[in-house]
Amino acid sequence: MTPDADRAAERRFWRISRLVGWMPRRLARIFAWFRTRWVLTFTDMARVREILADNVAPALPSGADPAAVADRLLRNYGMFLMDYFRIPAMTRRRLDGMFHPLVGEEHARGAIAAGKGGILVTPHLGNWELGGIHMRLCGFPVTAVGVADPVNPALTRFRDAIRGLHGVEVVNIEPGLMTPILLARALEANRLVAMLGDRNFFESDPVEVTLFGRSAWFPRGPAILALMTGAPLIPAFITMGAGGRYNAELAPPIPAPQDGDRRARSDAMIRDLAVVFETRIRRSIDQWYVFDPYWGGAEPISTIARSRAGLGGGNITPLR
Repeated sequence: MTPDADRAAERRFWRISRLVGWMPRRLARIFAWFRTRWVLTFTDMARVREILADNVAPALPSGADPAAVADRLLRNYGMFLMDYFRIPAMTRRRLDGMFHPLVGEEHARGAIAAGKGGILVTPHLGNWELGGIHMRLCGFPVTAVGVADPVNPALTRFRDAIRGLHGVEVVNIEPGLMTPILLARALEANRLVAMLGDRNFFESDPVEVTLFGRSAWFPRGPAILALMTGAPLIPAFITMGAGGRYNAELAPPIPAPQDGDRRARSDAMIRDLAVVFETRIRRSIDQWYVFDPYWGGAEPISTIARSRAGLGGGNITPLR
């Protein structure tokens, strides 16, 4: 992307944000409904639909149509984007009308009371971006972990800026030792560190887990961070329910095993996390927003990590 195109993209994001942020949410949802259907009708989405159908198929009961679920997922994603672009205009009053009461708030309160912070880990399920803002506006200190988009830097700047508007600290993952140090410092300051945990972006030795009966690779980092700092590893979920209101839930912390070396203990924690993720993803499978191939030929280390590590198209094992 050229510098001019990059700046134009960022201006476009802010224009969209101002437009839907100005609207009452009910009107914004109507706008998003029509806009999403226009895109799905007049844009070639065949390959995206194919990928999504393949991704959700293992989670579906026998006889269910993956293509129909993929279509619902794309429509739901339009609503996700509408609320995402409304984040700059969010207030506590607006959020109260969008959310059902937070389930499991005691897990976050307990983490803060213990003085070691907490690690909130969520899959690419529902409106995870809104989840961090919700926790911040509920009074929790939040540090959000992100991955800079190497293709669209304007999107990274926009995402980080709208988080910062609400006092959410941002740490973008980079290869090397600095990121774990920054996250450990955030936990030392008794903050909630929020991160995604169902896709691996940088680790060369992620944990192989079983998800819907198939192999997937989750990053080991959240568990290592928990073991190093004593902060609890808390699964977190933000999904849209009936009438467009969000269900926010913090599950009980993943227990840290007492036996074994750090690698074995982190493996056990991440596999337990995968079990919790599987239950919640299955419950809202048409809100699992993974747009890259996830199974079979999908590699255990992301394209971003491969390119930054100088690795070409060769094979990489999850332990290398």
